[in-house]
Amino acid sequence: MMFKSTDTMAIGARLKAIRVGLSPLSQRDWALKNGFSSTQYNNWETGIRRIPVEAAERLCDLYDLTLDAIYLGRLDGLSIRTLQVLQTAAPASPLGINQSNPQPQER
Repeated sequence: MMFKSTDTMAIGARLKAIRVGLSPLSQRDWALKNGFSSTQYNNWETGIRRIPVEAAERLCDLYDLTLDAIYLGRLDGLSIRTLQVLQTAAPASPLGINQSNPQPQER
């Protein structure tokens, strides 16, 4: 149960799905709220650069995510609430989030 591509565009698409699913904030406001510069976050979300592990870990800690969800599109291991939010943000899975038979965890 994994999205095969780990390229920066797929990671960026997942970051966008996370932002849109978890917040009504613009990309700029989301970046600033989470301690990133708006240019830096834009580069990650648009796939120009890959989000560093330390920054991805910060998002994981704040929003109940996993590194596998961000980097690989694996949704197993996410809480039911987080899984539902991400599935709502990307219902047809065009953003590189693997939704086939996810195994959410009760939290």
